[in-house]
Amino acid sequence: MSDDRSADAEIKGVLEEIAEVAGFLWQKGWAERNAGNISMNISDISHQYLKSNNFELPVKLNPTFSNLANQFILVTGTGTRMRDVFKNPDKHCCIISLDSEGCHYRILSKNDAGTGLKPTSELPTHLAIHDMLAANKRPERVVVHTHPDNLIALTHIEEFCDENRINKRLWSIQPETCLFVHDGLGFVNYLMTGTDELAQATIRALQNHRVVLWEKHGCLAIGKTAGEAFDLIDILDKSTSIFFTCKKAGYHVDGIKKTDLDELRRAFGIAGK
Repeated sequence: MSDDRSADAEIKGVLEEIAEVAGFLWQKGWAERNAGNISMNISDISHQYLKSNNFELPVKLNPTFSNLANQFILVTGTGTRMRDVFKNPDKHCCIISLDSEGCHYRILSKNDAGTGLKPTSELPTHLAIHDMLAANKRPERVVVHTHPDNLIALTHIEEFCDENRINKRLWSIQPETCLFVHDGLGFVNYLMTGTDELAQATIRALQNHRVVLWEKHGCLAIGKTAGEAFDLIDILDKSTSIFFTCKKAGYHVDGIKKTDLDELRRAFGIAGK
């Protein structure tokens, strides 16, 4: 079991990882005002250390997340800007502790007065995803949500508000998309932000994908690290950018032929789509 000093170092490392990706999101222009949020399951850090800290009064959860019982989630705060998370992650992130039934959470405070920082308004979606990951013993422990310009723009074109069509198009733009996002993205039609409906639709999409595109809203990815989740979105947005560059130049986008993509998949041992 880690001692306090070791756990402190682990949490510092987690915050540095979150801060780095928050900086990438801001530099990319994907984080206007307080857009986007990040969460990480940090339950592998000493429970005894975390439990020894001060916690605010419990907040009831509806629905409950039984697979997150007694677990700890680090999450960016509501209203926080990614540029501020980049500069000072300790001030703009909070740690929440779920109770033994996953019915309530409490916010870790540095003192008895509390921090005043509350979790992101997208917390229901983040918790639903972490609950699903825990239930299925999946290796991913980070959720990154952001607003990539090109991917959002694509969802304003009716033709691409279709999971099959959008994946075929994005895979055809560059080999990296087919190789590194071989499972494609899940597509969720427009739903109100912060709702259980959006959370449940996202969970369904994540059964077969690591990235989910919310129509006219943004993108969400899961990964073993924050950097891994960021990379998935970055690759997809790059493909979309190339597509729009060709269109803006007045050219029809042919894309890589299906036979060539199939050959690429066979060469790298990737299942066909």
